[in-house]
Formats: sequence, structure tokens, C-alpha cells
Amino acid sequence: VWRDWPAAILAGVALSLHHQLYELAHYMKEDAALLMGLAFTFLAAALYARNPSRPRAAFLGFACALAISGKYLGVLSLAIAGPLLWQHKRLGLGWCIAALLGAFAIINLPLLTNLATFQQSLGREMDFVVHGQRGMTRSVPHAQYWNIFVDNSSPVIWLLLLIFLIARWRERRALTLVEWMIFAFPFVYALALSFSPKSNDRYFLPASATFLLLAVLGINDAARLLAGRIRRPVVVGIAGLLLTATQLVGWAPGKGGVWRYERAFQNDDTADLIAWLNTEVPATAVIAKDNRVGLPDPKKKKHAARLGVIPQKVVAARYAADLGTLDELRAQGITHVVVSESDYGKFFLRTLRPQKDEAEDFARRRAFYETLFRENDPVWERRRGTVIYLHPGIRVYRIVPDPAATPAALPPAPRGLAGARPPALRTSRHD
Repeated sequence: VWRDWPAAILAGVALSLHHQLYELAHYMKEDAALLMGLAFTFLAAALYARNPSRPRAAFLGFACALAISGKYLGVLSLAIAGPLLWQHKRLGLGWCIAALLGAFAIINLPLLTNLATFQQSLGREMDFVVHGQRGMTRSVPHAQYWNIFVDNSSPVIWLLLLIFLIARWRERRALTLVEWMIFAFPFVYALALSFSPKSNDRYFLPASATFLLLAVLGINDAARLLAGRIRRPVVVGIAGLLLTATQLVGWAPGKGGVWRYERAFQNDDTADLIAWLNTEVPATAVIAKDNRVGLPDPKKKKHAARLGVIPQKVVAARYAADLGTLDELRAQGITHVVVSESDYGKFFLRTLRPQKDEAEDFARRRAFYETLFRENDPVWERRRGTVIYLHPGIRVYRIVPDPAATPAALPPAPRGLAGARPPALRTSRHD
């Protein structure tokens, strides 16, 4: 064990209760796989640094392969392995490279047998990293990940992290290379992310988890700091309980807490929307929708099994705004528009702007949503919530057939929403 067993056990408990890891592990996305690969890299690096050998070098290569296979960004694992192997006179370098290439080939065999797909995928990701995604970009470096750090940590973590950093600075001359690299990793990683216009809460997961690890190690430093005044088991116990409590229930309304995320996973706003459409909207209605509204898209083959869940016709696009102006939607016979804040919200974020060749489309889409919100009332709504894939912020707008029609000539809106105005747009966690 790297620092001691109590720290190892407490780190495991804290990570298992970390709301960001708990949430992202449900999505089968690559971020949790990247974290696993980096965790193995840290373990293999610590073992190799303690007792360099060829088998441990091979384990280090295998761990790097896991990180790179989890996500292209996992190539940062090589920045840990390379200096460490060089420090120990390249002992086991060949073993490391062989294990890396072999494991990478086995894990990614389907991708490597289709090099065109691999090249296209890598090129697309590089374009997103450099220029932004879906026509959006932002100035770099940016402070988006500072907000994400605050959202995915707590005052207890901040205090313990500060204690840890002060203690490491005092003993900086005694730190080994592998310790320097692991301790510096979350800071360097966060800094690297800030230089890409493509941002997302989930990209920060490796930094969030490593910051939490360092905070746990800070408990040992706090115990040493208070030695002679408070017994070590008392300090460790109190700090561990405070850390665990904030991980479990959060530290402020809307700030973390795995229990809050567990409750959020029990409700699916799209399922509620489908039930409402089946009972409250005529079967002859025609619905236009944003991409992240979970209604089945008739143009996608993978949605074929879901096409019968509602009787209404669905017309889908990346943005409902791409289907035309409100007048053009009326002419097409569209009666309702269902939008998601996960889609339209980016047009109202001050931190985002269109890429050079997307300015016209950006202005057109924003104008569409502004007109939709101004001239129509929501007849059904679920606020953007904790788990954005289940609670993406859905609003249903009924399109007035004739702009000159009076409200009395229209079917009544569901109680509680008639005349309501959409709430103020909020900054999206996942741009």
C-alpha cells in the first residue's frame, strides 16, 4: 500500500461515494474506462518505482494500454511511464513497449481491423479538441473547469487538499519522481483541458478522482499537524466521517451527494413525457423535437423498437430550429415543439460562441428559440436536473395554428402552465 492501509481504505470508500464517478459509471461512457486505466498506471508506476523490474515494466505498459484504450486522452499515461523508465536507465523498456502494443492490439482489435474508421474517429476527436464541437467554440484558456472542480468537490476536500499541498511543499526535497508526477497530475490535467474549447463535466473525472485521493492523504498530514493535542485516531475518524458525510449527502443544496444522484436515477422525464403525450395530446398531432429529447427518432434505425410508444408523428433534427421558422412549421402541419435545454441552452451561454463558418446558423437557431419562448407558452415542462440524460430540461410548446387566434379559441393548457413563462436559462454542466 502506497501510504498506509487506513488511507487506502478511506480512499476507496470516498471514491465509491463520489457522485461524479457514481453518475458517469451508469452511462457506459469512456470516461470511467479512462479513469480505470489511469488508476492502473498510477499503481504500476508506484510498484515499478519501488522495485524496478522487467515484469513491473510490462505491467506499466499494460496499464498505459488500458488508459489509451479508454480514451485517446489516455496517451497522457505515457508522460508518467516515460520519465520513470528513463530514470531507471530504461530497465524493462522493451517489455513495457511490447506489453503496451500487445494489450492495445488485443483490446482494440475490431477498430484496428478497420483503419479507415480509426483514422476518421481520431481525426474527428482532434478536430473537436482544437476547434470545438457542433459548431460551438470558446476562448482558451477558459475557467470552465474551475466551476466543475467546485461542483464535484466540497469544503472538506478543499481544506484537506490544502493541508496535503502544504505538507508536500515542506518535504518537496524528499519526494520521488513518481510522487511528483502523481501529485501534479490533476493540476496538469485540468490545465490541459482548459486549453480546449470542447468542454464537458465528465471530462474532468480523472482530475476529480485524483484530487479526492490527495485530500484523503491530507488526513494523515492533518493528524501529524495536530499530534500532541489530538490523538491520531480521533483526527482520522473525524475527518473521515466529515468527508464521507459530504460525499453521501452533499454539502449544500444542489452540491454533490451520491444520495441525491441515486434519487435522480429513479425518475425518467422522457418516460413521463411519453405518458403525458399518450393521454393529453391528440393522436393526430405532429411533434417537432430537439435531438436530446428522448422521443424516438423515426430516421434512426436503432430507434425502430421504440417507434410505437406514442401515436403522434415525430419530426426530428439536431435542433428543432433546423426544421424551419415557426410559420414554416405551421405550414408543415406541426402542432407541438419539444425542446431540451441540453440542446437550445448552448445558444444562450455567454461562454460559448459560434465557429467562424457557423455564425449564420447560430443566429438563426437562437432567433428561433427566442421566438418560440416569447410567442408560445409551455404546456408541459420538466426542469433540467441532476442526471442530465434523464432530466435534460424538457419543454413542450403548443404551436398556435393561426397567430391571430385568441387564447379562448385554443384547447385549454394543462392546469398550472397556462400563461407561464420559461424560467431563466441556466448554465449547462454539459455543454
